[in-house]
Amino acid sequence: MYLSLFILIGALAVSIQWFIGIRRIPRLDNEFVSQKQDGPSVSVIVAARNEERDIYSTVSSLLAQSWKDVEVIVVNDRSTDQTAAFLDHLKRSHHQRRRLKILTITTLPDGWLGKNHAMYQGYREATGQWLLFTDADVTFDKHAVTRAMNHAGRNRLDHLTLIPQNKGGTLFYRGFHAYWSILGIWNFIQLKHAGIGAFNLVRKSVYEQAGTHRSLALSPDDDLKLGKQIVNKGFRQQLGLGNGLIAIQWYASIPQVIRGLEKNLFAFMRYNTALVSLFSLVVMLTHVLPFIGIWFREPLSTLFFILTLIIYFLMFSYNQVRTGISKYYFFLMPVNGLLFTWALLRSCLKTIRHGSVSWRGTTYKLSELKQKK
Repeated sequence: MYLSLFILIGALAVSIQWFIGIRRIPRLDNEFVSQKQDGPSVSVIVAARNEERDIYSTVSSLLAQSWKDVEVIVVNDRSTDQTAAFLDHLKRSHHQRRRLKILTITTLPDGWLGKNHAMYQGYREATGQWLLFTDADVTFDKHAVTRAMNHAGRNRLDHLTLIPQNKGGTLFYRGFHAYWSILGIWNFIQLKHAGIGAFNLVRKSVYEQAGTHRSLALSPDDDLKLGKQIVNKGFRQQLGLGNGLIAIQWYASIPQVIRGLEKNLFAFMRYNTALVSLFSLVVMLTHVLPFIGIWFREPLSTLFFILTLIIYFLMFSYNQVRTGISKYYFFLMPVNGLLFTWALLRSCLKTIRHGSVSWRGTTYKLSELKQKK
């Protein structure tokens, strides 16, 4: 009984924090937007390594932005597929090709993660007063930069980061994404800083004062760490919902999610096995056990678990109101709790066993990553 009561109190505390926090996160496509389409110059920086599936649509959507002063810098980082060919075609044929700069990187210096190095090289070529760091598989509405810049200007922001709208994927992947998005928003709320690789818009001067990607050279979670450094410097940051502005198919299936998270999850736990063990236990107790506990024969425990699940369902329901993600993914929550725990443990064990992290064809030693955590 005491365990079920403890879980109920924990769920209630987290949900209150989550409800208060998510109400403060704006959804930019629901806000009034002026017709102003000019102002400070913006440099969009895209790191691309073997992105032949999405690079053409991503860059095309960026070249079509309504904001007048935009340059798009694509850093082709050691790609071995058709990424370079698609970029070359855009550079030769797109009617807004004057906006496009292409940088090609053939080697990775010691002491850098590939993406972080590519972002930094893009920054060095940027002429804009604002920088927008994004991924090579994000699709942008043509008014995305305009809305973001107008919003940042009205609210006197130094850093605006947006949660992208999910598109596609299998049913179970979409269910996991719903679970992950609620968990992620709560994480941003309690951390009091945020950063999302799909959309990190920051004043160039602020980025420089925060240390640039040079200070994050070996951080797998560079987007989140950049957000933390910006807040620590005392600048104004806001997290927003990117529905209607930016969309991404994060992954297509659960196996892809499990493989994709292997470089990030252990890093998020600061490469600390004790934290991994503790967090895994908490997820199992709070996200899986209540679905089993409602069948217990002890009346009070059953009641406490039922109340816990009602709280979770209300969170999924309000998440649907804010993001459009179906509340009925709530019923996959215990499965997703198990999957998340497995992904976390797998990330930890695989990294320790190999003494390294492999990502997009490059291997990084764990000893080096720990030095920069």
